[in-house]
Amino acid sequence: MEVGLGYVLGVASVLLILLVIRVTRASSPPEPTAVARNGHVSKRDRRIAELAEVVTELGEEIAQLTFDPAAPDVRPESLADYGRALDSYGNARDALDARDSERVRQELAYARNALVRLDARAHGLPVPIDVSRAARDRGEPPAPQPFQKERFSYSGSNERTYLIPIDWPEPGQGAIMEVTRHGTGFTHFDSALVPAEEAKPKTIDLHQMGGSGRSRFYLATTPDSHYAPTHLRIAPSEVRPGTGSWTVRLRPLGEAVELPREYQGTGSEVLVHRSNAPAVLGIHIDTAQSWRVEYRCLKKHRRREGCRFSSRPETLIYSYSDENLKSARFCGPGLILVRAAESARWSLSVTPEQPADGLWSELRKRLGT
Repeated sequence: MEVGLGYVLGVASVLLILLVIRVTRASSPPEPTAVARNGHVSKRDRRIAELAEVVTELGEEIAQLTFDPAAPDVRPESLADYGRALDSYGNARDALDARDSERVRQELAYARNALVRLDARAHGLPVPIDVSRAARDRGEPPAPQPFQKERFSYSGSNERTYLIPIDWPEPGQGAIMEVTRHGTGFTHFDSALVPAEEAKPKTIDLHQMGGSGRSRFYLATTPDSHYAPTHLRIAPSEVRPGTGSWTVRLRPLGEAVELPREYQGTGSEVLVHRSNAPAVLGIHIDTAQSWRVEYRCLKKHRRREGCRFSSRPETLIYSYSDENLKSARFCGPGLILVRAAESARWSLSVTPEQPADGLWSELRKRLGT
């Protein structure tokens, strides 16, 4: 009876949300009420206007969901998350009318968490625990939420720790985590698995940035990772005031940098090589710190056939600062992942692999036989 009533309420909520969004599209964001003497909009009013845009986009996203709450095979957990998204959207609009920016951000986080869980369940991915809602249900104060101006983009302070459920741009595939950091000290940008509300996050992959700069890291999920992460854990190495801010954008792998015959870059980067022929990757790097280059084969090998260029599909080369020039054969098509300090300068080169008989012929010529 309760589930049937939930279906009816869900359908009614859909009709209501469509009506609300139609009104939202026709209306403008709230007009700022306080203007500084120099004629500029105050910081508070500018933030409210930005949040109004985020709330509107969230409503449009909910309206476009293909989820059917009245479907006979719908899971109760998905129905509950769908209801949470609708409720939090409505609460966010109420908070927006009250010009309570902190509450708007918190309700947006609840809605986003619910949608991420709904999406993960639909694609068979590990379902992220809604840590912020769990804390609220226990009567704890709300955890700090990053500012989200648009989907897949988060901003926060280097002085706080954030646990953000991963909203995959392409569910079931890895992603690019593009990080921009400003300020002093160091900040960790790690992927983590949170198996239960009370459990300590299990770190899957570690990334650290210091100072000011930009880096792009590969965010792995199954099947090329033993554990699929559910959250991003962004935390300062040391909590100190005035240490700056960060922005994280999750991008699809289609936005990896194309690796032609030669490419130069700095810091960490995600590149893709598309040629189907085996080749030799040359690496030259100028840095006093440790560095690493990974290769993830994208070639479709025959059944039970592994990539013969690497015993482990994820790692091609691992090196330190005293070995700054290396080369290795690789399968051809694949991701090339450079992991290095922001100040590191490097150059990659790709040359076609010379056939074995060609090498033997060249040797015979030199020997005069």
